[in-house]
Amino acid sequence: MDFPTYLIKEHTKTKIGENSAKQYHSRLRNMKKKNIYNDELVINDDIKRKINLEYVNEANEYVRTLTYYLDYKKHLETLNQK
Repeated sequence: MDFPTYLIKEHTKTKIGENSAKQYHSRLRNMKKKNIYNDELVINDDIKRKINLEYVNEANEYVRTLTYYLDYKKHLETLNQK
């Protein structure tokens, strides 16, 4: 299962739709491309600083993207352990 599909299926309480899932995926790709996020296991202050230097992030959507992505990685790890 890819990241956008995970968002749509698992985040039913927040009701993430297809377009929003694509936006989250795009944000993640861009943060990786700009070396803001490099598959760290936690969102540290350095990552948050880089996000705030690069993006407006008023709604905290970039940190939320990483939070969702880390949840996704944990979900995959759980599936692989079964």
